[in-house]
This record gives sequence, structure tokens and C-alpha cells, in this order.
Amino acid sequence: MVTNSSFSRARAPEQREQRRQEILSAARRLLDAGGLEAVGLNAIAREAGIAKSNCYRYFESREQILLTLLTEDEGAWVAELELELAPLVGSNDVEGVARIIAHSLNAQPRLCLLTSVVAGVLEQNVSEETARGFKQDVRALALRIANALFAAIPRLPPPRIMAIQRYVHALIAGMWPMAHPSTAMQCVLADADFEPFRTDFSRDLQGSLIALFRGSLTEE
Repeated sequence: MVTNSSFSRARAPEQREQRRQEILSAARRLLDAGGLEAVGLNAIAREAGIAKSNCYRYFESREQILLTLLTEDEGAWVAELELELAPLVGSNDVEGVARIIAHSLNAQPRLCLLTSVVAGVLEQNVSEETARGFKQDVRALALRIANALFAAIPRLPPPRIMAIQRYVHALIAGMWPMAHPSTAMQCVLADADFEPFRTDFSRDLQGSLIALFRGSLTEE
């Protein structure tokens, strides 16, 4: 935790960026340890060792902080995805691409958690400027994903690739919470009678992606 004395007001651009990163790091630690409920501005300020009012020097809201974490995590995931899909260039290996996407997303719990609440929570308390900046970042990443997908599955109609990405976001939003239920619900789902309601995120996402890809290929 940063101490109050060490968190003097930043004036130079590099100092402001350092302060900004310290706030993001505090939010990241809270999110990883306690989930979304643990990440409020008061908690972030305490974790960073600053007054809550100082957070507003760098971010307009808790939601902007979390949107920033989301874009950072998605950027790291996209870079990893590009590397993992590179050996499949030109292969049209639908199953292989689906497996890589599903497994790599399953290894990014913070990204999946934030994606699952982006539309209903994170985009709700931000200015138009922040919303536009976020969507511009997302668009740039989506274009990189589209290029990687088309390179691996050149039989995919290019107009369908962006639509597939929207569907994947919707799948994450639905499947991630289902695959990570409350303690009480875990006990209920352990009952054999409720086995059909259990969700394995990686397995179910992979199956859904295969169906999406195959369905898109048949629409050529």
C-alpha cells in the first residue's frame, strides 16, 4: 500500500502517470482478492493510501477505473491470442481456433469478470468522452482479433467476423457467472439432479464457438 506521505500531488506528466498506475494497481489487487463488490472508490483510495478526492484527479469514477483495467487486460489477451493463433494461419481449423480462444479466456478470470458486467454496470456511470474513448480502444482490439481470426480461418466471411465477436462477448457475459455461482448454488448444483445446469466455462464456450464458426461458414 502506498502511504499518504508518499502520495504527494503529482505535477509532472510522468508523476501523474505514476499516480494513475498506483490507483489502477490498487483496484486490480482489490478485484483479484474480493471480486467486483470489493472495488469501490473508498476501498481503492484506502488501498492506494490516498484520500478519495485524489482519485478524481485521475479518474472520473470507479467505472472508468474498471474500464481501464478491462482494456489493459484485453490488450494483453489479444497479444497472446495473436501468438497462439499464428501457427494456424490458413488452416481453417475451426476446432483448433475455438479451443485456443476458450482456453486462453478461461486463463483470464479478471478479463472475463469485467466483460461479464461491462454493458450492465461499467458503461453506466461514465461521461460521453470516456465512453467514446473506451469504444475506440475496444474497436482497435476488435480489428486485431478479426485479422487474427480471418488469417486462421480464411473461409470466414469478413462481415461475419465482427458479429461473431459480439456473440462471444454475450457468451462470456452469460457463461462466466453461471460457471462461478455462489457457494449456496454450488452446493445445489452438486446434486446429481441438477447436473444439466452445471456450466464448464472453457468446454461450453469452445462448443459454442465451434457452432458459431461452422454456422458462419455455411452462410458463404
